[in-house]
Amino acid sequence: MDVNALRTWGIAVTGALMAVALVVALQPETPAVAQATTQLAQTQSAEPIGFIVKFRGSGPISRAQALAGRGQIAPAQRQVEVQLGRQSAFAGLCFDRFTAGGAEIVLRTCEAVAASERGAAQQSWGARLRAMRAVEYVDVNATATQQRAPG
Repeated sequence: MDVNALRTWGIAVTGALMAVALVVALQPETPAVAQATTQLAQTQSAEPIGFIVKFRGSGPISRAQALAGRGQIAPAQRQVEVQLGRQSAFAGLCFDRFTAGGAEIVLRTCEAVAASERGAAQQSWGARLRAMRAVEYVDVNATATQQRAPG
């Protein structure tokens, strides 16, 4: 068998396969494929949204926050989780953690939120939380946002 003939055939077959691959890659996407690709990208970028919340007053969540501030994290967490389940105003939010020293509570959406809906969900939940009498202040959890940043 001639080595040069094998090399020539190998180059020809490789070139033909590359040409076919280019033709397939340059074909326009069908609407169904484009929609599936978009849905996949949105699903992959969906994450819960976190909120740092400071409660005031003598309500059960405020008491739990104070308890966490005294280092009793586990009972404080249970108390917050119970209240989140009981109070319909918090439906859709879940306990994430206490900040250092228990000064604030980090709540997050129980369900992941698609990237295309994050802004509206942040505004909606922020407004709902700020409207509560027992809430001193609310901020979007910057840590979650930083994790999404390229770097």
